[in-house]
Amino acid sequence: MGSLSLDDLAAQEDRLARRLTDPKASGGDLLALVRAALVARGYGSILTDSPGLRPIAPVMWANHGFSPIGPTEWKATPWLPEWLDHHSTPPDEAPARKAVRRRDWRLGADRFYQEATDRDDYLSAGQRDAVRAVGAAQPGDSVICVLPTGSGKTDVILSRAISRRPKQTCLVVPTVALALDVERRVSEMTGEHHDLAYHSGLSAEAKSALADRVREGTQWLVITSPEAACTVLARPLEKAAADGRLDLVAIDEAHIIAEWGDDFRPAFHSLAGLRTRLIETAPPGKQPTTVMLTATLDDHAFATLQRLFPGAQELLVSAQATRPEPAWWASECTDEDEKRRRFIEACRRLPRPLLVYTTLHTSERSTNVGTALSWLTAAGFHAIAGVTGSSTAEQRKGVVRRLNLDGDPGDDLDVVVATSAFGLGIDIPGIRAVVHLCVPESVDRLYQEVGRAGRDGKAAASVVLWTQADARVARQMSEARLIGDEKAWKRWTAMRLGAATGDRLEVDLTAATDDVTYPWSDANRYWNLQTLSGMDRAGMISLDWPTPPDVPADVSDDVMQEIFAAHRRSTAVRIKQSNLGNERAFRAQFRAAQSSSRGAASASLRSAMTLLNGTPGCTNSFLATHYRLHPESGLIASVRQCGGCPHCRSAGGQPIAEKSSVPPLMAGNLTVAARPSLLRLAENGKLCIWTDDDQDAEERELVRRLHALGVLVFASDDDTLALPAGKRLWWERKITELGDDEGLDVSTLIAIRRDARALGTAEALSKVTRSPLAVVLTTRDHPSPFDDRSLLREAWGSSYYINDILRRL
Repeated sequence: MGSLSLDDLAAQEDRLARRLTDPKASGGDLLALVRAALVARGYGSILTDSPGLRPIAPVMWANHGFSPIGPTEWKATPWLPEWLDHHSTPPDEAPARKAVRRRDWRLGADRFYQEATDRDDYLSAGQRDAVRAVGAAQPGDSVICVLPTGSGKTDVILSRAISRRPKQTCLVVPTVALALDVERRVSEMTGEHHDLAYHSGLSAEAKSALADRVREGTQWLVITSPEAACTVLARPLEKAAADGRLDLVAIDEAHIIAEWGDDFRPAFHSLAGLRTRLIETAPPGKQPTTVMLTATLDDHAFATLQRLFPGAQELLVSAQATRPEPAWWASECTDEDEKRRRFIEACRRLPRPLLVYTTLHTSERSTNVGTALSWLTAAGFHAIAGVTGSSTAEQRKGVVRRLNLDGDPGDDLDVVVATSAFGLGIDIPGIRAVVHLCVPESVDRLYQEVGRAGRDGKAAASVVLWTQADARVARQMSEARLIGDEKAWKRWTAMRLGAATGDRLEVDLTAATDDVTYPWSDANRYWNLQTLSGMDRAGMISLDWPTPPDVPADVSDDVMQEIFAAHRRSTAVRIKQSNLGNERAFRAQFRAAQSSSRGAASASLRSAMTLLNGTPGCTNSFLATHYRLHPESGLIASVRQCGGCPHCRSAGGQPIAEKSSVPPLMAGNLTVAARPSLLRLAENGKLCIWTDDDQDAEERELVRRLHALGVLVFASDDDTLALPAGKRLWWERKITELGDDEGLDVSTLIAIRRDARALGTAEALSKVTRSPLAVVLTTRDHPSPFDDRSLLREAWGSSYYINDILRRL
């Protein structure tokens, strides 16, 4: 390869081209971009006689991984640091080349999904089945959807929300950045540009107007935090539920309920009580459906979601697969100075954009955001920014915009240093690397943050630089402050003196034992809440969320948090066991639940440490095992894909990605029955309708009427079946696919005209016998696939000539 000029590279690299228009661009920022471009081109060389490169000193070129091959020419060299187990694989090479890792799993979308989202394809079979399940879910049902990153989780919710307008949907998200991103996507889908997200960045007038629209029923979608849902928006949502307008309560990133609910974000658990009240407030048959979305779910989180959000019917749709984009790298450092040197070395070589995570904001117990930013500045990087839990919504939005090159080139960012929560709001497809300067306290947090990179399906690098001090901080964070059974019994004895109504007990959170000096203190309320949370985990009670006072819609976030905390001076619980006055039984059951919760946190940290120290086999095999689920119906596996890990590199293995979509698996059951007027015509859920030739008009009318009466699946052995028009929910399946989605039972129409035995129709018909209604459409003389001595219309339930049944429908 011949030498390249800076203009040659800039013509093909938009981020570099924009940086060259900024007169304040630093040499460090330029060299990182130039190096990545040259590595992507086979370690090419560049001429340094352009104005943008001429001022850069030779020592900087060398520090960034270049070697001189002439007085005005430098060549990028492979980065093979001795402190990483590279096995001759440069960590930055595949990300710089943007090597494709994720396979294309797209498949044709159902018409109702196309019309709701303006998308022609599902991204995977998992997304397809999740969309269908959520679309079919009935009032009061609960659905958990586990889909890999990049599988379009949010569109699962939006397809139902958009198609059911003006019925209302409440989507709860953990961060403002995520709320704003969803709002942007909805605007692109629908062309609507009014406020959908309730967040601190709105003006007081906009907040009030949004809350009023929810109350009045003119706001079909509200995207909000759990704190706002439980305070400012609680009464408007109650009004929507009472009027039968609230169709859906959805929770994105639902796995964090198990991670954050007890202590860090107690509103996530309060959300469960609010949701229960919304269901109880709604008229019969119009209760909101609940949907929980996540990319990762382990058994502890699964059990937590099932406990907090039970449904009339419950279904899990899982297509978990490990990520094929990130390659895993980790290095234990002896101290902070060694970590700093390795961090800067990595930042001088890793391609952009780059995310850096710390656990701490300001504490000196481990590397914090400010320290990491100071290291970068001292090394000559200027296109950097930091985000912490105290950053405003506008600051977070600005960082995402600048990282995504959406604005003036002089404001572009290449590197963002952040604490953990920020990662949940990043949905930028082209992040090429993630560096951790900490030990995440759980494998879920580590995996979720690594998952911010490579969302475009191309290679990314995950580098963890850690010390034993970082490990101690992680242990302290994972060891949740869980109250013991002896103190819990004393606190429960004090709290349970409240007023009782049936199985509902009003609980005073300021109730104090004899060793509490300040009953109104935050500490006393905290430990009382911890007692109730532990009892909830143990199945002794369920937490309620009492109707909050009228909270002004235009309050600030700080005031809202104060109101939320103040309102928690009392709460209500529902008694689920009759022996809660028995100290011995109470303490034994409480101790077992606390031990289980503590064990889950410790196990998650151990898994994270195993990843950092090196798994005995493939890192992604370890992760796939960690994320296996064990519902009552049996094992729900997670599929292994690997973009590179220590074990696979040492064995000379290549990246592994599934060629075809991961098959979704289901647990639980969700049945959607047809209308009674149609079911009455069937015999044991079987109905056969037969035709003469050339009755196309009658078939079209039959399909239309069956669909209107609750038939959702249409299957045919040829292409002549006239499928329903319009946006109503339905989907088309191949006859050989019928019965594959066990757990989702819906009424089905099967058109059979060809040789049934050759197409495996007998097997398909056998599978759909468990559905609420299986309608067969066939010809007068078609033989039975079970016995060719009889006719199909004689062997399949009640039988009607098409003209006869049209008169009955």
